Amino acid sequence: MSEAISRRIHELARAARMLAVIGAALKLRSGAGADAAIEEQIRDGVRLALGDAAADLGDAEIAPLLVEIEMAFVESGELFRKPDRTASWKVEDHDLLQAMGRASSKAFDRILGLAATRPSLQAALDGMFLDVGTGVGGIALRAAQTCPDLDIDAIDIWEPALRLAAENVAASAHAGRIRLRRLDVTALAPGPRYTLAWLPTMFMKRPVLEQAIDRIAAASCSGGWLVAPLYTRPDDPFMAVMSSLRALRSGGEITQPAQLETLLRARGYVDIEVDVAPVATFVMGRLP
Repeated sequence: MSEAISRRIHELARAARMLAVIGAALKLRSGAGADAAIEEQIRDGVRLALGDAAADLGDAEIAPLLVEIEMAFVESGELFRKPDRTASWKVEDHDLLQAMGRASSKAFDRILGLAATRPSLQAALDGMFLDVGTGVGGIALRAAQTCPDLDIDAIDIWEPALRLAAENVAASAHAGRIRLRRLDVTALAPGPRYTLAWLPTMFMKRPVLEQAIDRIAAASCSGGWLVAPLYTRPDDPFMAVMSSLRALRSGGEITQPAQLETLLRARGYVDIEVDVAPVATFVMGRLP
């Protein structure tokens, strides 16, 4: 091994440990307890990694940072342990599934933000929400928590995730408004039923995606909204590779927003918009 490669790997391993120390410190600030001597070393590690900047973090900033750190570790760890995993959504790792659920729940907060300036989308929050690929129920639970007049159909075909979803929903105060089902979106019965649908396109091959949009359109009410996210391709070349790798290992394809726009328009959706954010780009539209 060349000295340059060895030095670079050492630097990256050091950065990973710094991130772990930062995450540990944020967890301790969130209420976790630790041995006093250990906690002191963690604080020293954070000061070496971030200087005094971490002390300025407000409580509201801690939760999203912890989600980002957790996702970095569990996703990277799963890739390291199982680089030969088949290109399909067959993840059984409990920690990764739960971490993805916590991360995905933020997507519904983004929908709420978009609805604040779009009256027809706001109106869709008083009806029935279809959460396709619910996983462990992160988005469904956040929808129930924030929209008391919204009922939720949460569907998935991956049994390990649905088992965790059932536990998460049962432990919540919203079990009466969330119906979990093992159902492929391509077998969705026609409606009209849904005022809002979430379709994570990053887990689907093109033919399945087209069938899914067809089925959702047929099951939606007049004026019903569809929000179809795909992974945003970052400007950073390495992070762009990671984004593509995440999509391919999830069983999806690398899709451009314009392609999704075309699929929605061909099925009668109007008022189509593209909303870009660091992790996911939303392509969304409503039926007339």
